[in-house]
Amino acid sequence: GRGIRFIADATGKLLLNMLKYRPFLIKPNNFELGDFFGAEIITDDDTIKYALELQKMGAQNVLVSMAEKGALLLDDNEHIHRCGVCKGELKNSVGAGDSMLAGFIAGIECGDYGYALKLGTACGGATAFSNGLAKRSLIDELMKQL
Repeated sequence: GRGIRFIADATGKLLLNMLKYRPFLIKPNNFELGDFFGAEIITDDDTIKYALELQKMGAQNVLVSMAEKGALLLDDNEHIHRCGVCKGELKNSVGAGDSMLAGFIAGIECGDYGYALKLGTACGGATAFSNGLAKRSLIDELMKQL
């Protein structure tokens, strides 16, 4: 009741149990999304179908990361935002999903879901293309691809 937005990045029953608290954003990957419903996620239509189910269960926004297939966001107005991936040499994917989420959070402060998805995608890619965490210069370069 205080207008506090929170984000849930968890798996399995932990995430599903948090939905009743209406998180501002959840970020499952396509495999986790399929596991929630015992389904195989193959197409964007599959992703959208099950993201809508998560919204019905309480999530306001659902960001689904899909590795080499990019990402899809179903926002709180039921608009679909789609973003491809950046090109680069994969060095280490550890932390790429967390970087994507951090970039999305930073981007949403501008109030634009499309921009937030692009920034999140660039941040995730920049971490995957680095030996450590992403650097701002690489994020800026990858944003030009999106």
